[in-house]
Amino acid sequence: MGAVFAMQGLGQFTAAIIALIVTAGFKESLITAKSAAHCSGVCGLAVDKMWRVIVGFGAVPGCIALYFRLTIPETPRYTFDVARDVDKAREDVKAYVQGKPEGHPDEINRAAVLQDARIRLDPPKASWADFWAHYGTWKHGKILLGTAGSWFFLDVAFYGLGLNNAIILSAIGYSGGKTMYNIFYNTAVGNLIIVCAGAIPGYWVTVATVDTIGRKPIQIGGFAILTILFCIIGFAYHKLSEGGLLALYVIAQFFFNFGPNATTFIVPGECFPTRYRSTSHGISAASGKVGAIIAQCVFGPLRTRGAKPKATGAAASPWLNHVMEIFALFMLCGVFTSLLIPETKRKTLEELAGEVPGTPEYNAISAGHTRKDSYGGVRASNSSRGAPVEETIMEKSNV
Repeated sequence: MGAVFAMQGLGQFTAAIIALIVTAGFKESLITAKSAAHCSGVCGLAVDKMWRVIVGFGAVPGCIALYFRLTIPETPRYTFDVARDVDKAREDVKAYVQGKPEGHPDEINRAAVLQDARIRLDPPKASWADFWAHYGTWKHGKILLGTAGSWFFLDVAFYGLGLNNAIILSAIGYSGGKTMYNIFYNTAVGNLIIVCAGAIPGYWVTVATVDTIGRKPIQIGGFAILTILFCIIGFAYHKLSEGGLLALYVIAQFFFNFGPNATTFIVPGECFPTRYRSTSHGISAASGKVGAIIAQCVFGPLRTRGAKPKATGAAASPWLNHVMEIFALFMLCGVFTSLLIPETKRKTLEELAGEVPGTPEYNAISAGHTRKDSYGGVRASNSSRGAPVEETIMEKSNV
């Protein structure tokens, strides 16, 4: 999952490259205007075409992902854990090993095994009632609170830091220009430098260390370092040189990605039961987007508080230092919510979901390792070897 998320950095890099190519393609039209105020006629038409091309290219990966999502078969883990269709899961595993999309079991045997599973097991059904019952206990609810809260606090600062991009580009000499062509070209190159200097290295350091250092230490360490960085930027903002501000910005980008920006995506995809993994990951991600909205709608206007009309540069953002101080507080809150999440390093999804007997996380009821007795009650299941009933049923279907 770390490598999957690291593609975000390559996406940012590709976006800057496409912007650079489009700018070069419309150079002759863009050099006719000295600034945005004078960009009309052929310049205005060129800019109109440019943003349409850039947005259109952004839709291409989405369309490709949508196709694969609509055609991908269900995973055997879901088929077994949630649907309890043991025979179908067995055939799917065989098919995947052979490079086929899905298996086709004998329907008569499949129906018999499926009926046996339903009689002998009492697995929790995926429903809102069971969802609230599951997360209504502190043991499970704190994990969802930890993943959702961490993602929320992260995205407030992660997207809010984008408000600082213009100042950083100015610090490295990549803002403004004599013509609209120079302005667009400098902006694209400046974004490339920032992405390559901080973001991409951070993503891939996470990929290299996430299974050795662990998810939780990386997330807590990232939040802690970001708290310190934002405190320095905020409280010493007016004393920092342009080079110092650039260095802190690049370091912050590195520890966002070698830190909570990667792990807040990875952990929710691992630590929840199969029947609620997607829902819980979605709730966590949605919390992050709420944080992004707050960053744009609240902190965007807040940074310009007290600015004089037509002010430019640093004078246009007189409250930016205070915004950085507030972001430091959000990062500190992220440290505490990260304490609620489990360490998922080198653990199977079944173990994390509490489905493996003998592990600290094991919960017979949550795992569905129960069956109805002759009096209609529910008791923990046991085979002659002390294994859960699933193992017995899997043996009967020759998995």
